Amino acid sequence: MESAKIKIAIAVTLAEPGGVQHFLAGFSSWLMKRGHEVTVLAGDGTWLEERCEERGVPFVRLRKMGREINPLRDPAAVRELRDALRTLAPDVVHLNSTKMGVVGSVAARLAPIPRVVYCIGGWSFREALPAHKLWLYRTLETWSARLKDVIVCVHPDDTRLARELGIKPREGIVTVPNGIDLAHFDAQLLPRDRARPLLSEATHYSLLTTHFVFGTTANFYPPKDLPRYMDACKIVHDAEPRTRFLILGEGSQRAEIEARRHALGLDEVVRLPGARDDAAALLAGFDAFVLPSSKEGMSISLLEAMAARLPCIATDVGAAKWMFDGGGLVVPKLNPPALAEAMLRVLHDQTLRERLGREARHQVETRFPLEQTYRGNLEALHPLLTKEGAR
Repeated sequence: MESAKIKIAIAVTLAEPGGVQHFLAGFSSWLMKRGHEVTVLAGDGTWLEERCEERGVPFVRLRKMGREINPLRDPAAVRELRDALRTLAPDVVHLNSTKMGVVGSVAARLAPIPRVVYCIGGWSFREALPAHKLWLYRTLETWSARLKDVIVCVHPDDTRLARELGIKPREGIVTVPNGIDLAHFDAQLLPRDRARPLLSEATHYSLLTTHFVFGTTANFYPPKDLPRYMDACKIVHDAEPRTRFLILGEGSQRAEIEARRHALGLDEVVRLPGARDDAAALLAGFDAFVLPSSKEGMSISLLEAMAARLPCIATDVGAAKWMFDGGGLVVPKLNPPALAEAMLRVLHDQTLRERLGREARHQVETRFPLEQTYRGNLEALHPLLTKEGAR
């Protein structure tokens, strides 16, 4: 089917920077280079719209689409998306994020669109949320699955869980891991002697060679659990005053994170310089990477840290343990003392740091190529476009 070309609508709840938005910017461009017609649709935010404009990918703003499930406002979001899809008349719609998975599948069937594919980075009902919200998300995922042809999960545990819970799309559930374009990543990655000064400049703080820097890249949203991470930073810094902590990102929880940081007396040692488009290029300026999340799917930030050969520590959520396969330290979520213990272990053991860095890079090289991710998603979009025919 090498000559087969399809018309694709890619929809996501928000256009703000994040792992899924980074993936969609690259995936839409990759599809267009292979002759497919692609339009990206998203709600609030400018980051994804700007990336689409740079790549020549058409973009449609969804003005009624909000982050949270809202029974009073969401019917308007469904109608807006339905009308946009009727105008575009794609062969298939590729839905991303929990909210879009529900709203988008209803709108797609009303349009109607022949094929609906849903890519879920991580099930929302696995978050640390109130019981009524967990019930709502699980119910919506189960109900809306019947409106979807294929669900794409990014790691095997989410696929297994969906099947156990009876989340059944029309055709089935497949696992397509996230990936990294290592050639591009390596070309952008700055050496330590260049990255460290840039981090110092960004934080308005002089990072000395004697400082041990724990780095994190994450949006400031509840699933990243960054306010609680301040408690782990406090334990580590009390034990080792030479430690510093940098978190590159931005989001709605900034005030809460800053308040917790101040209450613990960490204003000078935990720095929050904001979101940076070049965050991945600066990873070599860190000594170790920490992902303290309470919920994840398959973190792109963690993949990038592994590709940069950093010793990585992550909470046992989402795909972290499966990604590491021995190439990182995994600790229980919502447990600052356990996280701090692992951070101190990495700080004190250079041999461990070197081994974890080597093994992390090996995992990315052998298991997570970006081309595999793109092709797996394309096959879900159109089953006749096999790996050979999708070139």
